[in-house]
Amino acid sequence: MSALLAASIHNAAKSGLHVALVDRVGDSEALPRLMAQPEGVYADFENEAALIAAIDAYAEGIVFSGEIDPRITILVCTDSRRDACCARYGFSTYKALDAIADRDKFNIVQATHLGGCRFAASLVVMPERQRYGRMTAGQAPAFLEALSRGEIFLPAYKGRTDLPEPVQVAELAALEWAAAHNRSNAPVLVLPFDMPDDPAEGHELTIRAAVRDAELDIRLRAQTYMVQGNCGVVAEGGGSDVLRWRLDHLTTTKTKLQERLL
Repeated sequence: MSALLAASIHNAAKSGLHVALVDRVGDSEALPRLMAQPEGVYADFENEAALIAAIDAYAEGIVFSGEIDPRITILVCTDSRRDACCARYGFSTYKALDAIADRDKFNIVQATHLGGCRFAASLVVMPERQRYGRMTAGQAPAFLEALSRGEIFLPAYKGRTDLPEPVQVAELAALEWAAAHNRSNAPVLVLPFDMPDDPAEGHELTIRAAVRDAELDIRLRAQTYMVQGNCGVVAEGGGSDVLRWRLDHLTTTKTKLQERLL
């Protein structure tokens, strides 16, 4: 890509917009197609200046004009330049999905780095913003079947990217509890809570979630982990300490119906 297009993508990323470059296998067009997610809008542009203008405007919150793609889009990281793991595991998973997916329901695409080679194969499902990790080629049929039913594929689910980290951890804990207690695919409602302003190592946070006829108290604990974002960082011995929330304990609480019966 040109220096101007690279700069536009870099500036968009600095504003908090994730830009994933999609490889359209067999397409020889010089300019990439631009797709906005979760809006599901896509457009092709006559020249690079128009493409750059659309990216810059989208970074400012203005969605470009285009056509709507109602399908579920599945981004699969196959980024060989940054991650050997994503190339190795991501491509096999992409090929498995692409081979069996119903083209009327799913848009399966390869994308650049989605973050965390330790989670390869890494995927993002749009427009739901669901993130999946360590997805294998063998899981492809069950994964697509779950998405077709509007359900989460729990074995590889890592959370929704538009939710705060503690909510993601609490939701996943509640979903796993539901699956273990004959409530598979029951909707999970994470109730409002006060987010700590400046959590530190060892900080505890209790979140309540409702799953059908049960309420859960989910205790999280803040813990520091060494994070190495890709294989290159690992090879260089780099990385950084990052504070993350992890599940500490989960307990069930009495529902209002149970309280009335006691």
